[in-house]
Amino acid sequence: MKEILNAGKEIIKEYVDRNELPGACFAFVKKDGLVCDCYGYKSLVPNREETSLDTIYDIASLSKVVGTSTMISKLIEEGLISLDTKVADVLKEFPHKETTVLNLLVHTAGFPADDKNYKNCKNKEELWDFILKLPLKNEIGKTVEYSCFGYIVLGKIIEHFKNSIEAYAKEVLFDPLGSDNIMYSPKEKGRENECAPTEVNEQRGVIQGVVHDGKANIMGGQAGNAGLFADIGTLACFTQMMLNDGVFEGKEILSKESMNRFHHCYTEGLNQSRTMGSWFYGEKDTSAGTDITKDSLYHTGFTGTSIYIDYVRECGIVLLTNAVHPNRENKMAEIRPKFHSAIIHAIK
Repeated sequence: MKEILNAGKEIIKEYVDRNELPGACFAFVKKDGLVCDCYGYKSLVPNREETSLDTIYDIASLSKVVGTSTMISKLIEEGLISLDTKVADVLKEFPHKETTVLNLLVHTAGFPADDKNYKNCKNKEELWDFILKLPLKNEIGKTVEYSCFGYIVLGKIIEHFKNSIEAYAKEVLFDPLGSDNIMYSPKEKGRENECAPTEVNEQRGVIQGVVHDGKANIMGGQAGNAGLFADIGTLACFTQMMLNDGVFEGKEILSKESMNRFHHCYTEGLNQSRTMGSWFYGEKDTSAGTDITKDSLYHTGFTGTSIYIDYVRECGIVLLTNAVHPNRENKMAEIRPKFHSAIIHAIK
């Protein structure tokens, strides 16, 4: 397994040595084992520090598939909602009466990809009001358009039933994984120095231990679209759980019924193939490379993170990096397919 992961490490090393990537942690995962490694730097500004397997990364939109998707699956298991539940039946103020939980999960709720006017919101109440008044761009259920707005709504559904996103995540995911290195808002917990910093900008200075994503930051760091931080070992264990039908070290984290939903395309005939919880499902047109299988999951995060889970080859690949450090000029679109293809070719 180490040799397989080394094929990907060579790609990371190439970009780090050319000063085109700060550094990264990465893992190759099988049902019965996993291996993690790292290379390069945790931070370049204000000080150059080497990364390590203990470095905690802002996983950005992987929060959607690791955190939010797991929590929504658990709400379904508890019988509190279903995929067909109308959002307005849970959140009475939600204006789009036909939107379902499934529409939010697979990005067919009609929300635009973005609207930069959200930056005028000063707090989470203002941002929530902004989302409620946001005009839909697409007809509900007709187009897949990736949008963080829909996942913020999912976060509000979790809060409706469980009050705290983080408390529920700890109950159903963090504790079952046996990890203290996955969390929201590390800086508030005094763990800022364990985190790889992300962007450095005039408004926020060096962003470290605080979520990089602007919307999640306004939401207070705990949101459905972003906000999770984790180390490579924890995400490797999460990936192993996903490969083992929801079971990790003998503990059932997700039921078989929940896991079955990840093997089904819910956007058949539309412009992208998406399955439960924002994952691309066997989608060829992604940065995972050209060697993916039909029964596979893939998702990325803006900071430079990604998880690929291949149910045909029975393996997973995790990449954590702070490619947006110290600025957003990075080559992740070039790096990701090379990295994944190198590892998959080494398997063969």
